[in-house]
Amino acid sequence: MVVTDDDLGENAMRRAGLFGCLLGALILGPPAHADTTVDYKGLRITVPAGWPVYRLGPGSTECLRYDRHAVYLGPAGENQVCPAHAVGRTEALHVEPLTEQTASFASDLLGGRSAERTRLAGMPAVTVRDAATGEIRAAVPGAGVLVTGSYGPGPRELEHVLGEITPVPRDNERRGGERNRWVTGMGFDTCSAPSLAAMHAWREHFVAANIYIGGPARACPDGRLSRSWVAAVRAMGWRLIPTYVGPQAPCASSRPRFSLGTAAIAGQLSAVDAVSRAVALGLPPRTPIYMDMEAYGRGATCREAVLIFLDSWTRAIHALEYTPGVYSSVASGIRDLGEATGISKPTEIWFAHWDKKADVHGDRYLEDDWWPGHHRIKQFRGDHFEKHGGVRLHIDSDDVDGHVH
Repeated sequence: MVVTDDDLGENAMRRAGLFGCLLGALILGPPAHADTTVDYKGLRITVPAGWPVYRLGPGSTECLRYDRHAVYLGPAGENQVCPAHAVGRTEALHVEPLTEQTASFASDLLGGRSAERTRLAGMPAVTVRDAATGEIRAAVPGAGVLVTGSYGPGPRELEHVLGEITPVPRDNERRGGERNRWVTGMGFDTCSAPSLAAMHAWREHFVAANIYIGGPARACPDGRLSRSWVAAVRAMGWRLIPTYVGPQAPCASSRPRFSLGTAAIAGQLSAVDAVSRAVALGLPPRTPIYMDMEAYGRGATCREAVLIFLDSWTRAIHALEYTPGVYSSVASGIRDLGEATGISKPTEIWFAHWDKKADVHGDRYLEDDWWPGHHRIKQFRGDHFEKHGGVRLHIDSDDVDGHVH
């Protein structure tokens, strides 16, 4: 067999190519021939082949850039190390916790301006598209995230990436089985979120506790209430009754108040703010939010204004895919809702009747066929002190047979 110079050169090139492949495998690992997935805050993101994934945080120095393919998870660091000159845009994705952006997105949604109602990962989202900058931003309250995507000539590839995002599969929905959305047992409400030590001390005596999440008529500030507080008490086994104290009836003693002319818009704006605050606390869609409508007089005009407000509240809460509830005196707001026709009624009610009878049925003001099933909470005893586990709190007492978080 005669071996020519060409054969030697070809063999050398083959050996060099093989060596290069082996070296590449040793240094870089296997080439990225397929997409991969990463999980972040309940979302499963399909990462296109060749896109690096960067996990960010307050102390990270990685530069958040939209001129290169990448997936960024978490809030950008305060001291990013960025190149002095970076130009251009291509497909990239940034997923970070949803914070103060919620209220503005929700307001845009209901106001019909630049945002649109969409879905992402099967959950309701509020999306803003900016073709001028090549950017799509989506707030996803159910996951508590803000998704920002960039693109170059057109959004098709980015939209494909967004469309591939799914919820992280749950193990039997939750370990030990999914909790019912309703609960029965004793609950309490108090003006300000108690300490975690107090919640731990009281846990064996109660199943549910109210939290006031906001509203212009709320008497107490957030205090200890926070996303981490909610997560901590939920881990203890507590069920929560999120309540929003919006503007009050025109004939109520509390302020601020809405009027007959402003009732509809006041109900809608209250719903927007309530959902925004619920999301900030980590309360997902379908969570009930109870509008606190304190007792009011029996005038026809006042009653009409309240029903317009609560109709608007209910429809807006539904539109934002939370569950509308109303707290009120059984002899005013709850009775008026029960007797009303031609309006949207809340899914859940929480009625105040301080007769010291812990029973959600058989009330003389409330027909048993109004809100049947597990849709009622009764506040049966007003302001008083109780002491459990060595901790004394000022509370109202509740009998719970309704939907909670």
